[in-house]
Parts: sequence; C-alpha cells; structure tokens
Amino acid sequence: MTPAPDREDDTVANVARPAAPHALTGPLLPVPGTLLPDLLGAVTVAWRDETALVAPDTTYTYGALHARVQRLARRLLDDGVGAEDLVAVLLPRTADSVVAMLAVLTAGAVYVPVDSGYPQRRITGMLADARPRLLLTTRALADRLAPDVPALCLDDPETAAATAALSPGPVRDGDRTRPLTPHDAAYVLFTSGSTGRPKGVVVEHRSLMNLVASHRELFFGPATEHLGRPRLRVAHTAAQSFDAAWDPVLWLFEGHELHLVDDLTRRDPALLVRHIAEHRIDVVETTPTFAEQLDLSGLFDASRPHRPGVLALGGEAVGPVQWERLRALPHLLAFNLYGPSECTVDAFMAPLAAHPEPTLGRPVANTRAYVLDERGRPCAPGETGELHLAGAGVARGYLDRPDLTGERFVDDPWQPDGGPVYRTGDLVRQDADGTLAFVGRADDQVKLRGQRLEPGEVEQVLLGHPDVRQCAVLLREDAPGVQHLVAYVVGAGCVPADLRAHAAASLAPYMVPSAVVVLDALPLSPNGKLDRAALPCPDFGAPGGGRAPATPAEKLLCRLIADVLGVEDVGPEDDLFQRGGDSMGAIRLVAAARAEGLTLRLQDIFEHRSAAALAAFADRH
Repeated sequence: MTPAPDREDDTVANVARPAAPHALTGPLLPVPGTLLPDLLGAVTVAWRDETALVAPDTTYTYGALHARVQRLARRLLDDGVGAEDLVAVLLPRTADSVVAMLAVLTAGAVYVPVDSGYPQRRITGMLADARPRLLLTTRALADRLAPDVPALCLDDPETAAATAALSPGPVRDGDRTRPLTPHDAAYVLFTSGSTGRPKGVVVEHRSLMNLVASHRELFFGPATEHLGRPRLRVAHTAAQSFDAAWDPVLWLFEGHELHLVDDLTRRDPALLVRHIAEHRIDVVETTPTFAEQLDLSGLFDASRPHRPGVLALGGEAVGPVQWERLRALPHLLAFNLYGPSECTVDAFMAPLAAHPEPTLGRPVANTRAYVLDERGRPCAPGETGELHLAGAGVARGYLDRPDLTGERFVDDPWQPDGGPVYRTGDLVRQDADGTLAFVGRADDQVKLRGQRLEPGEVEQVLLGHPDVRQCAVLLREDAPGVQHLVAYVVGAGCVPADLRAHAAASLAPYMVPSAVVVLDALPLSPNGKLDRAALPCPDFGAPGGGRAPATPAEKLLCRLIADVLGVEDVGPEDDLFQRGGDSMGAIRLVAAARAEGLTLRLQDIFEHRSAAALAAFADRH
C-alpha cells in the first residue's frame, strides 16, 4: 500500500478569501513520541500482574497479553509481513481478536478488521478491495468463507505450537522490515459508500497517538478522577469493524481493564445490563439509541447494586430528552463524542454536565473545525453550514480510491503547510457559547411530490413533543411510485393523531408525516446505529401469508416469530420486520430457535426475513 496521491484543488481551495475563517480549535497538546506498540510495552512494565483483558473465552494479565502479542507479531514477521502491508483479521469475538489487532500493529503492518458476522458477499468484496498480504482467522471461518487470500488459522494446532515457541520479548524496529514511523498506516477501516461499495479509510499511527494524547487529558483523566480509582473496568461493546471499537481499546494502553463482551450479550439490553452489574463495569460507550434501551432496562436504576459511573455516547445525535435525563444523574459522568471515521474515531467531545442542551462540544486535541456554506465561505455564528475538519486526526484518505480522496480531502488554504481538510457532509450550527450543534446531513435531503425536505427537521419537531423519547423519519416507497413520509417514535403515551397535529403546528403541510408508527424500540444495526432498513411498513398489523406452514421447520418458526412479535398468528411468508420486528426481536428469535435445536445467526434473520425463507435456509445448512 502506498500513500494517497496529491489531491486536486476543490471548492474550498478555489474560493478566494480576504482572511481565514474563524476556526474552532481543540487544545494544543504534545503527542507522545512513542507509538502504540511501544506504549503497550510501557504499560505492561507498570501493570504486569494486573488484569488487562477479560474476554468471553479467557482472561489475560498485562504480562500474559504482552507475551502473546509479541509471539504472534514475530510469526507475522517470519511470514514476511511488514510496513504498509495490510493484514485482515476475521475472527470471532474472543481474546484472539484483540491479540491479533495488537500483533499486527506491533509487526508494523496495517490492521484491517473484518466482522465475522457480515454476509459472505460483503466479506469477499472487502477482501478483494483490500488485497491483504495475510488473513488471520480460524479454520471454521476459513472453510466457510473460503477467501482467496493466504490465511493463517490461529486455532490450527501446528500454527499455535509454532507461535508459542517464539520469543515473547518485545519486538523492536530492528526486528521489523524497517523502522516504524508516525506516518505509517496503522489501520484501514471499511465504511459504507454512497455507491454501495464500501471504502477503506486509511489512518496513520500519528493520528491514533493524537487521540491517545487527547483522551488522556479530556476523557480518561476526568473519568478516573470522577470515580476516584487509577484503574477502571471498561466494557467493549462495539462491533470490531466499527471505528468506535478503538475507544475502549485505548483505555487498555492507559492501564485499565478491558472487558470484551460477547455478541449475544452486547446486542441484548437486558443481558448487557446484567453483565455490567455482575462484572462491575465502570465505563460504557455506546450509541444514544442503544443507551436509551439500556436505560429502559434499568442500567441507571438507583436500586441496583452497581451502576456504571462513566458513559460515552457516539455515532448518532443525542436528543434533548435523553441529554437532560443523563445530565440529571448525579453519579454519572457522561460524554458526547462525535467524529467520522475519516478523522480517527473522535473529533469533538462534550461533557454533558457542562452543556444544558445537546451539542458536539469542542474539538479534540490538535484539531481545527471550519463551518462553511455551499460556496466554501465561512458561516457566521447561528448560521448552518457544512463542518470541515483539519489537524492531526485527519486520515490519509481512502484506500486505492484517489477519486474519492480528492473529493473529500482537500488542501487547507488557511494554513502555511496546506494540510488536508476533510469535508464531513455534516451540517452544524455554531451556538452562542462557541460550541457546535449537529443539524443533519447535507446529503439527507429527500424530495416528496416535488418538494425537498430534511427528515432531521421533522424529527426535531416531533422530539419536541413531551411524550416522544426517540424519533426517526424517512421517506418510504413500499410500492413503485407510491411515497409516504413516515415517522417512527418511541415513548410512553404516544398517540399518532396527536403527534401529526403537533407536527402540523410547526411544519409546512408537505412535511407532516402521513403515518406515525409507535415502536417499543428503534431497530439497531450490528454497530448499534439506527437500522433504517429494518423499520417496519406502517401497515404491519395483519398477516399476509395466505398459506399454512408446509414443513415442521416452517411451523416451528411461525410459532417462534409470533411469540417474539407478541401476535396470535404469523404466516410462513410474512416479513418479520414488516410485522413489527426489530433488531431486539431478531436476537430473541435466534435464542428461541437455538433452544429448540435450530441454529441460526443474527445475520440469517436479516437476510431471510420470513419463516419460509429461514426454514429453507436451515435445510440447506
């Protein structure tokens, strides 16, 4: 892999300006000269016999984790892996997934996470785009996915024995193919693309270390001071291919205890709340949508024997009701984190206690933010514009996509070095206190009967109703040429007719939703974000199958789906999600099916959405 080519000038660079725009800037902090592999060695010296990692399959002290990482890194070096070589990691959620991540970085190579829960077609496409030098995986996953890339199966007995025989001593630059530098790539993270093809964001070691420096000062330090202990227990609940997976791992480099939560538990609010109490977890990071479900499951109940003292929210905007609720909890130190993958996980942060209303807050360390209009001109305070980010956290660009890199990463015309500026596509407004408020996406506009509208504006109006705790608005086209603006709301006492009247009082007639659907919870993707594809059709009350179950498997699945949905009857052809199902229901269906001896994965439910399709899939496998 080579660095991204020079970028062409773009709109921001071509517009002549008499003076530089006002930039919001984060604190100027020194970035450690060491890189993550050496930082792991230093923290191991300090905390060698303390618990470092608690995983579903095993527990490691810092000393044991460091030794295992060094041995696997030496195995990678023996296989010729070096700087700028991509190494894909396709592993289940076990201790080896963390070991592999750290070993790839220690060898000086580039870590590429691949979620084992993804559909095979997506995994194959990601590996084809990345063209990794090596794939770290298991025999079962290698056999099932059969990727066309050299694979090292960590559970192969010969591989395990040979790796265990290697030296556990720290890997140094002399052991690597060449010395590791801050400008070498650390990881490639694939994100969704507007064309339907994922794109790989290339992040360098310097950007990761900048995030470490910033979080030490603004996040980890306040958290340990708040709880009064030098070492905290930190839950890792993010999907491994999601950029938010880095935040909990960075706590590990500061001497804290990382708890890798298994897939079933991390996706089920009730199970996760129980797990947090049993393991006395101090720090939880999740999305606002999932945090709401955790709250409803009793996470912050004062009667509980243990509650987490630190909460970090990211990935989505926090609504005003949730913001006020979390600020009011005296035991809780809560943060709002914002950042695109292209800016190394977190670019803004806000302690909720310091802000009475939802805000992105201020930039993280060594970061600049510009708010510009459509022509690249600075926006005045109170005006809405697109957020542009610059500084140490900006990624190198997109892997082997110079066209996309040139579109989104442009030269900063206001800085002497002309460093890159990332155009986020997020619309923000600078408030009177100098912080930024998230408004929506620049590309989220939809057109309904010839009129353009922002779903985010409709959502904000509905969230202003006292009964609405969560809201999502989208334009549906469930039949060709038939469009409806539909609002999905969560909240006790919500009445669709009242909410439409509330919207009509503030919005133009064409912006008032034609249907309001009340849900127990908004469906979530594996990353914990709103799963728009799983939002049900407004008319989901009646079964639409017509025929009776034809096989024992269909009959069993119809019964299980009906139980999960809480309805009397489900036809074999009924779409689970159009009948009101969601991600939580899918999780319960997986558990119920397994209890009956039918093994299904969560992704199977999303790919085969009816009893008939699931039964046919189960017969083939």
